[in-house]
Amino acid sequence: MRRWLGGLGACILLLACRPESVEQASQDWVPSLRIVERGKEYDTVRYTRGGVPLYAEIYRPPDRRKASPAVVLLPGGFVGVNANHRQLARRLAQAGYLVALPHLRGQGKSGGVIDFGLEDAVDVRGLAKALPQVGGDGRYAYVGVSLGGAIAFNAARNDPDVRGIACLLSPTDFREQRALLIHYGRTERARRWDSWIGGSPDECPECWDERDPLRHVREVNAPILFVQAGEDVLIPVGQAARWRAVRQQMGRTVHTVALANDGTPWHGKLKERQQSVLPFTGWGDLNEDHLVFFPEMPHKTNEAMWDITLRALARWFEEVVHAP
Repeated sequence: MRRWLGGLGACILLLACRPESVEQASQDWVPSLRIVERGKEYDTVRYTRGGVPLYAEIYRPPDRRKASPAVVLLPGGFVGVNANHRQLARRLAQAGYLVALPHLRGQGKSGGVIDFGLEDAVDVRGLAKALPQVGGDGRYAYVGVSLGGAIAFNAARNDPDVRGIACLLSPTDFREQRALLIHYGRTERARRWDSWIGGSPDECPECWDERDPLRHVREVNAPILFVQAGEDVLIPVGQAARWRAVRQQMGRTVHTVALANDGTPWHGKLKERQQSVLPFTGWGDLNEDHLVFFPEMPHKTNEAMWDITLRALARWFEEVVHAP
């Protein structure tokens, strides 16, 4: 009997001391960053989680005499870091920010496997909190492009420290995305999504549910700048409208603005499939949510989008930071 009770006590002790869950780790985990390579344009840092080696590129602002607010730049597509991402990181750094450009799991120098953003969200949240080790001042925001925006939503859940999220051309309905990939003949890409996520929506619905961006945004308290392109055939306008509805259900004020490609106010007539973004309200305080709609843009960014992103970052960090 004593032996049985002793075994039970050992089991209880083991359960109490077991590694943190992913949810708990996402709240509390902060890695140690080690600079493993210094380059002319950026330094490379290495950190680990659960034995998986992870890397990020660190771009520094011109004035290195003091700590700077930080931006974690999250690329989309699960294709790794490319020249366009690095160009944007340099631009943000020139505007006065310390910029972290992570190599997400299974991409670039980082180890692990792609799981469609779940582990990535924990990784990048820890990275954001660790940036004071390499020149950050403790303030940080996320800029996510395409699928990177969805990762940003997940990373920012219940985080009181994140200052804001800029999501450019980001999907909020992965099931609809998958159906559109198949509709447009991109079945191989849809199959890759299934393999990363753990099965199709029919085979593993819970796998898709736990990655649902609209579930995650319900737990984000920071302001969100959400940029939608009206001619994006793979991210329908209705996804932006549903994002806005969720935020409004939370009691958030969402300002909706329509812009021409050059960033000036847009005064044209919306197509029928675009009308779900109505009504337009005009600009508000960028410390509140904004849906910025470019009716004539396809799935690509332009200068006006980046100018708005810089304006939002400056407001979130409550200081004037000018674009170069």
